Amino acid sequence: MLRPPPAFHLPPRSTVLQRCAVAWAVAVVALVAVPASALTVQFDYSYDTLGFFGTAENPTPARSTLEFAARSFTPFTDTLSAIQPGGGNSWTARFIDPSTNTFNNVPNLAVPQDTLIVYAIARDLAGAALGQASPGNYVFSGSPTANFSNAVTNRGQGDQSLDFAPWGGVIAVDVRNSAGIARNWNFDLGVEPPLNDYDFYTVVTHELAHLFGFGVSNAFSTDIADNAFVGTNAVALYGGAVPLAGGQHWASGVTSPPFLPGTQPKPSLGPSLTLGERKLFTPLDYAALADIGWQVPPELLGLPADFNGDSTVDGADFLIWQRGYGGFGVTPGDANGDLFVDDIDGWIISNYLGSQGMLPEAIVTARAASAAVPEPAAAALALVGLLVFAAQHRRQSIMNDVTINSCSHANPK
Repeated sequence: MLRPPPAFHLPPRSTVLQRCAVAWAVAVVALVAVPASALTVQFDYSYDTLGFFGTAENPTPARSTLEFAARSFTPFTDTLSAIQPGGGNSWTARFIDPSTNTFNNVPNLAVPQDTLIVYAIARDLAGAALGQASPGNYVFSGSPTANFSNAVTNRGQGDQSLDFAPWGGVIAVDVRNSAGIARNWNFDLGVEPPLNDYDFYTVVTHELAHLFGFGVSNAFSTDIADNAFVGTNAVALYGGAVPLAGGQHWASGVTSPPFLPGTQPKPSLGPSLTLGERKLFTPLDYAALADIGWQVPPELLGLPADFNGDSTVDGADFLIWQRGYGGFGVTPGDANGDLFVDDIDGWIISNYLGSQGMLPEAIVTARAASAAVPEPAAAALALVGLLVFAAQHRRQSIMNDVTINSCSHANPK
């Protein structure tokens, strides 16, 4: 068991975050090599008419943080069929513009293998909404081949009741609050958000998970019984059916194992957020995505960054990451299972330092990929995940749940 030497003193968590903040900012805007089996989330900013996300040459903090948040999902090892229109294979990709609740149409969109194309836009969203996301819709024209049709509707994954694999979709973020004032966002990945700001990373990670099918897909609905989620991975981790709020979020009060009782964090996909609060994507959130068909690395289903398996995230694990930094393949220190030991692994361990837990014997890894997005008629119903947060403050650093509207499915005309 690797232990730090007697003279080794682990910096405070805040110091670790600050030291790595510059490296993370560079990493999220750089082209980072990924394993051939990993997913690519390709953002398209062409509908960002407000310039909220800047340009590739001059990215705004919003763009950098959004692209960092997408790395919560890129370690998935699904094999998604490419969508290559041509000849009689013609289609139109469609996604919702939240300002009008109508479709934008992209004729004959080409989507590379193992890639999701996500349109990122900024709008003055209705009411107190902070973010909105939905998987994309589609319409065929002509007489597509079976292979092309399967690539568009389910990325070649098979049974739609077990898997969800869209071509991509849309994520929208709010620029003004309900009073018409510019929204206070915290974009800094290296520090906790101030008490009067909403955490941009938390919101966009939550919304991207809806685009990946949480709460809006047929595969998710298949695993609902009595307003609780009964997917194999989630049940094994949680120790039973996981209560839901409206069938679209974890219920208020749900926390994520395998952390010790009393220390379990709130999951990202819960029904509430307060000003000044950051929520990470927890093992319970990942377990649900595994249950709807995504191939989630086992590292994401256990205690984060517990590299030596002693059920404690401490200086020994931090030292393992330091020594493995820059390695690939089976190099120790890979917290997210993407086969690289890099800055995001350091960010994960710095956020979980001091955590303790025990892995349930029954925990399992992601199910084999074998499913799809809804058929065209059903796809129009599985569209918009809308997350509305109430403007509440923390009280004496206690994260209090607030009542909000749950994600809703809109059927735009």
